[in-house]
This record gives sequence, C-alpha cells and structure tokens, in this order.
Amino acid sequence: MRSHIPPEVIEKARKRFLEFQERERSRVARFGNVRPEIAVDFQGYKFVAVGGRLYYNKRWKFFIDFLLDYIPGLFEKDWFEAEIGKAPEQRHPVMQWRVDGMHFIQRQQPKADGTYEATPNGSLLAYLAFAYDVYVVAHNGRLDDRLLSRLKNSDQFQGARHELFAEATCFRAGFEIEHEDETDPSSRHVEFTAIHKQTGQKISVEAKSKHRPGVLGQPGTPEPHGDLNLRFGKLLSDAVAKTPPYPLVVFFDTNLPLHMANRVFAFQPGNPMIPSAYVLSVLDRLRKRSGGVDPINYVVYTTIPIITSSAMIRRPANICFLFSQWFLGPR
Repeated sequence: MRSHIPPEVIEKARKRFLEFQERERSRVARFGNVRPEIAVDFQGYKFVAVGGRLYYNKRWKFFIDFLLDYIPGLFEKDWFEAEIGKAPEQRHPVMQWRVDGMHFIQRQQPKADGTYEATPNGSLLAYLAFAYDVYVVAHNGRLDDRLLSRLKNSDQFQGARHELFAEATCFRAGFEIEHEDETDPSSRHVEFTAIHKQTGQKISVEAKSKHRPGVLGQPGTPEPHGDLNLRFGKLLSDAVAKTPPYPLVVFFDTNLPLHMANRVFAFQPGNPMIPSAYVLSVLDRLRKRSGGVDPINYVVYTTIPIITSSAMIRRPANICFLFSQWFLGPR
C-alpha cells in the first residue's frame, strides 16, 4: 500500500527525530549513559521520579532545589534531628557540608526574578555532588539498603561514599550493577559486579579509600601536609586478595590534598603519557607479588579535594548553580 502521508509531514518528523538524537547525544556527553531526568510541573508542584519513587514539592523550580531536599528525606527525620543536635565538629560529614553550604546560600542576593545564582563554595559542591551520586544510583539501579545504612554512619561514611562514587561512575559509563550476597560467609566479596550494557562484559569492582585522621569523619588530628602517609599497597593488595571472578577494576581514592596529589600522580611526558614513577612502583610491587602477572586490570586513582579536608572545602568551584529556595531541616 502506498503511503498517503504528505512529504512535508515526513520531513517534519525526520527533523524532529534528528533533533531528538542530537539532544540525546548532548545529554549523554554531559551526564553519561544514565536515564534522563524525569520531572514535570503540574498544578503548582514539581514532580521528580527517582527509580520507582515519586517526589514532589511546590518550592522546587530547578533540579538543584530537589537535590538540596533529597538527602534529608532519604536519611529520614530522626537521623537529621540527631545530627543537628550535635556540636558542629562532631556532626556527620554530610551534615557539616549541608549546614555550611546552606549558610553560604543564605548570604547570596536574589536576582530580579527572585531566584538565586552563585558559584558554590566547597561545602555546597561536596554536598550536591554527594546528593547527585545518590540520585544517579537510585534512579538507574537500586540504592542498596546496606550501602545506605553505611552512608548514614559517620564511622563508615568514607568507604561508603567512595563505593557510591564508583557505582555512580559505572552507571555513567554504561554499565548495569549487580550486587553480591553479602550474607554469604563462604567467600570475600567485591563491592559489586558491573555489566556493560552494549558488550555484556562483566567486571568485578572494588572501591578503596585511604583513611586519614581527622578527615571525613575519622577520629584524630589531621596529618601535617609534609607527613602524609603515602603507603597505598596494602589497600590494593586487599582488593586483589578477594580473588574476584571477573577482570578486576579498583577505584582508589588517595584522599590527598590537591597539591600533593599533583606531585604524586602527575604523568611523565610521553606519547602516550606515562604514569608517575610512584604509581608504576606500586603496580610493579603488586605484579611481583602475583608471580609477574598484573592482578588488577584497571586502577582509577582519584583524589577529591572538595571532600578531603575542612581547610580545602572553602575553595570556590568553577561552576555556577541556579536555585530558588533553601532550608536547613526536613519539612
């Protein structure tokens, strides 16, 4: 049967499809291979879908507004009230970031339309980066109850935060996530298995973060910058010792101030670039312990200065956010 659709209609549909493809390419280039944001305005409310849950509020105008509210609701009122009742220096890192970030917001001046625009300080950026990673994991897979419980616990937060970062990064890279049965005592488990959606390749993912006294909820006094502990081999060896079933990828946060990270991890000149002598020495020792075979297929070294020390989170970030409201507590 011959089509009776006018040529101009077909051309209009073709153009719209091409425009959609271009918007999708742009979105993926900016946010990664994750599900698009699902949000709609209806009868004065902003509705935001996160996985299988629906959130709504009259005050939200921008997505940042939702993120500011998301964590208090997720961590629940009892947790929030217990933390806000503590001395500032004893609060959970997330609460410290939130309070300092909200105070920063309150010092801003509104624009003519009543909204606000500001380059965030480090505390606000750390808080929003954390909230966004939680959102990515919850929206694209399942926020594991065990991980959520660890995130709420100051003593376990640092490792849980890095595991969250690793999981959100894998989602952005086009993987699906499969959690192992942590109640099975017969073997040690990696953080999760990631399955690439296009190729089906499975990788075992382990997340390690270097603990430092007085940083990210850890007890003690922060180390002087000249005496920072740079011994990382034991953490990497522990990841290898879990004997993962698939190629091993280790997300390793060194928890270093930015200037020290630049010294330790700066690439050597070359084409392609060559890792630093320090990184090569760490990996070489692992290789020798494993009989000359590389036990780790891929190492993602990171250091995130906005969450590394209270002295550094005051530095502004080179990014600007729009928002319409704020508050310090759950409603």
